[in-house]
Amino acid sequence: MSQSSCFHCGLPAKDDQYQVVIFGESRPMCCPGCQSVARAIIGIGMENYYQRRTASTPGELPAADIVPEFLQGLESWDDPQLQQAFVHELPDHQNEITLLITGITCAACVWLIEKHLDKQPGVVQIRVNMSSHLAQMVWDPQLASLSGLIKAIANIGYKAEPYTPLQQEQKIKQENQQSLIRTGIAGLGAMQVMTYAVSLYLGAFEGIDPAHQQFLRWVSALVATPVFFYSGWPFLSGAWRSLRALHLSMEVPVAIALCFAYFASLWATLVQGPEVYFDSVCMFVFFLSVGRHLEMRARHRSQSTSIRLNHSQMLTARILDEQNQQSRVPADSLVPGDRVLVRAGETIPGDGTILNGSSAVNEAMLTGEPIPVSKNTGDNVVGGTLNVEHPLTLRIDKNPKDSTLSVLKRLLQRAQSEKPVTALLANRIASWFVFGVLLISAAVFTFWWFRSPQDAFWIMLSVLVVTCPCALSLSTPTAITAATSKLMNNGFLATRSHTIEALRHVTDVVFDKTGTLTRGSFKLTRIVALNGDEPETLTRLAAALESASEHPIAKAFHGLGEQTAEDVTITPNQGVQGSVASPDRGVTVYKIGKPGFVLGPGQPLPIVPENQGQWILLAREQIPLAWFRVDDVLRNDADTVVANLMASGKQCHILSGDASGHAEAIAQQLGITQLCSNATPEDKLRYIQRLQKQNKTVLMVGDGLNDAPVLAAADISIAMAESSDLAKVAADGLMLGHSLGPIQSVFELVQKTYRIIAQNLSWAILYNLIALPLAAAGYIPPWASALGMSASSLLVVANALRINRG
Repeated sequence: MSQSSCFHCGLPAKDDQYQVVIFGESRPMCCPGCQSVARAIIGIGMENYYQRRTASTPGELPAADIVPEFLQGLESWDDPQLQQAFVHELPDHQNEITLLITGITCAACVWLIEKHLDKQPGVVQIRVNMSSHLAQMVWDPQLASLSGLIKAIANIGYKAEPYTPLQQEQKIKQENQQSLIRTGIAGLGAMQVMTYAVSLYLGAFEGIDPAHQQFLRWVSALVATPVFFYSGWPFLSGAWRSLRALHLSMEVPVAIALCFAYFASLWATLVQGPEVYFDSVCMFVFFLSVGRHLEMRARHRSQSTSIRLNHSQMLTARILDEQNQQSRVPADSLVPGDRVLVRAGETIPGDGTILNGSSAVNEAMLTGEPIPVSKNTGDNVVGGTLNVEHPLTLRIDKNPKDSTLSVLKRLLQRAQSEKPVTALLANRIASWFVFGVLLISAAVFTFWWFRSPQDAFWIMLSVLVVTCPCALSLSTPTAITAATSKLMNNGFLATRSHTIEALRHVTDVVFDKTGTLTRGSFKLTRIVALNGDEPETLTRLAAALESASEHPIAKAFHGLGEQTAEDVTITPNQGVQGSVASPDRGVTVYKIGKPGFVLGPGQPLPIVPENQGQWILLAREQIPLAWFRVDDVLRNDADTVVANLMASGKQCHILSGDASGHAEAIAQQLGITQLCSNATPEDKLRYIQRLQKQNKTVLMVGDGLNDAPVLAAADISIAMAESSDLAKVAADGLMLGHSLGPIQSVFELVQKTYRIIAQNLSWAILYNLIALPLAAAGYIPPWASALGMSASSLLVVANALRINRG
């Protein structure tokens, strides 16, 4: 077996099974996925992609404006077949795509891209996440092409490509490598120039030959030039993009200070002027580069959740044909109805139902819970989770785009791309702050020009640098990103930008009962025969009727009998009617459900054996046969969660459509006094609105299809993991596991997050209030200004990362 690298992605290719002819040679591929993508690229005439990729400097992504082949080949992305892999079709004939954008350095880049695309015809919505560099774009394909929109992004200096998780991981590696190279060059340059600067400073006091002085200046200029143009390029290019868009970003004062210091020193060297500050330029760039590199590493750590969710797209599957012969296919090519084999230790390739086998499935990547969950024939499994023990045969139930992980991915990207009010306010403040800094710098220069002309220029540089509002702009997004990642690892997904912010103000928590406070899985706990029939016989009759129903109560009877009913009629919220054949009676019509439905109007109802529990009646031709009690089990941690919420000052409520008295029993058990049972969806909606009219901030926790209007109407809403798709879309947050415990940790983490945001904002403002007067008074040299600004930004980032600890 040969060991070579995949020509497409670079991963090990263990054998020669997958090959693609590229540039006239057979190239190895690691899997069918890379083979399919490579063939698609070759098939649409983009073979030059591999030539350009091979020619690029390692660790460096070529910008779109210097890769004309990239722009010329963009029309290929308009191919409908190619778009099937990464474009999600929305209602109203709109398309949605996630783009990975190269070249983003700060919040101003995000602002520029969003504003520029907002002006493009056909763009319905564009949101760019500064942390992940991912953009979610919704557009009308009738008014704009995808290639045209990517070109529009390229026209302002950024490169955008359809996103894949492997691509993002490669980009992270490239960013790290390039950042280390820039920082290393700046550090070496700073150390070297400082040795020359020491000689120049000593020579100024003790005397130095003019020829030696000029030689040291030219050598300093030679060393500082690559530091200025290469290591300082991210700051210079960022400022240029902002000025072209008539927007003042935090990089504008930094770039102005860098240019002034470098070109003034170069001019002084040419004309043999009094002072040069090449050492300040190098130190300035070095400190800024170190700060940006550490900030980038923190951002990359926060992206791990998104990458983890998307890794399922790179899977392959063992598909089975009618003769149970296996073949490997990309997981993204599976369709509903396909049968797949998943061996022990392999990742489940898609959402499906177990047809054969039983095993333990590790759902930690989805729920954050490390303990494997037992799965048997008939159970549902989620793509991307890990089969631990035994082989399983599955039936795929959903298309890859509609899978659980795809839905979670889109929700997470939506939450990360939307911007909280606090972050938007901080960005607006930062923009005006930059404008104020420029005015103050001009005023400081004017003052010192008349007082001490030789110091005016350098004092102005110190003011420009020391007051750069990097810390102010980083204070909120870094904390929100860290909190979102921490919550995801704890089993809670915030799906909207305002989720974390709104949870701060919750006063009332309203729970649905079935499937929320309880497990939603009913069990048969008691049988009361009314006519002397055997309980086993009655149970088999009930199971035959309920086998056709997927109602949670009906599932309590599934598996209790092998017979099925004929001519079944299901009356929603009432019961089931059907014909069952028996040796002694032949084919007979039976009913099971609510007493009024089973016996018909006007018939006397038999006495319910107990007031507790959910009782349903079985009858034959209006003759009562048996009462069955089914109980919905309370979640293990429901009492602890409710007790902690009430102890923290929040009022808890129960909203339930159950009229059996079970809601009252649950409320009594949990100590909840605010209860509304036997409620219709309209009743639930009015209940929420009544609380809101009392100036309450309401959190609704629910799971059912009928909870979707209430989830949407509440100030903030959370859907359970087992919720209907509509409920998940309507909610602002999603529980990923089968526990209520994360709700309490959510509130604790939100409070911690906003304490840290307040600390960050306070520090950023305090730092500027202290540093500005000192710099304006001439007490802070330019190199110290760069060190102070970098240290301020790093302090904000480090403080935000405390959210991930504990």
